[in-house]
Amino acid sequence: MGQIRGIWAWSMLMVTVGCSDYSVSTLCVEKGSGFDIEEVSVLQDAAGYPDNRDAVVLERSIGELQTGESWNITHIDVLAMVPEWVFGDYSGGDVLTIELYDADSPVGAEPFRVSRAIDVDALEWEKLRLPETAFWAGIREELDQRKAWMRFDFEGVIPEGGLNSAQYTVAVSWASKGLPTIGYSNFNLDCGKNWTDYGDGAWELNSADGDGSECSWPMLRVGVETRTFAEDCDGESVALE
Repeated sequence: MGQIRGIWAWSMLMVTVGCSDYSVSTLCVEKGSGFDIEEVSVLQDAAGYPDNRDAVVLERSIGELQTGESWNITHIDVLAMVPEWVFGDYSGGDVLTIELYDADSPVGAEPFRVSRAIDVDALEWEKLRLPETAFWAGIREELDQRKAWMRFDFEGVIPEGGLNSAQYTVAVSWASKGLPTIGYSNFNLDCGKNWTDYGDGAWELNSADGDGSECSWPMLRVGVETRTFAEDCDGESVALE
């Protein structure tokens, strides 16, 4: 009987150790916000630049990753804008391209790209009036606008191993008509993280002029997925063998 009890106790210990090892070897998958322009600035203007690209350098804030852990971009949202006076007749179809660089600069790096044609009927539009200080919309006398968040899905575009750099660059690229225009933040963000290609394929850093702190960034929201080891997962998990 004592021998049987000893075998039973040893078996239970092995089961406990096995469960502990299994939980530690669980990869937790968490999705959240990597960047939201509305947390650092506000909508000020609407602009679209034919054959141009405008980029900002962003930074992930998930800490250091261990071997086997990874992070990735799931989607990037851009605030599409259409002037109120043409909204009723605007049929859409204009293509925007979002470029994602796994680097702290777009120079010399090859991006992941997702293009999407604007579908007016599929988006949720809101009316708004831009402030009198709006530059491009003010020049065109188009302060009354419609706005809608337009999603670009990057799941399946980036390899499963995820991104490598702690900083990444997001660019908006327009076709020849520069439509749709998109929302721009107040002129209160870092020009040292703002790059523009004025149509010749060469990126220029905007902090080259001015004091470097008066740039307007595209209105962007970035979704991030992280895969990290933990004993307990709040959300989705991937059990490792």
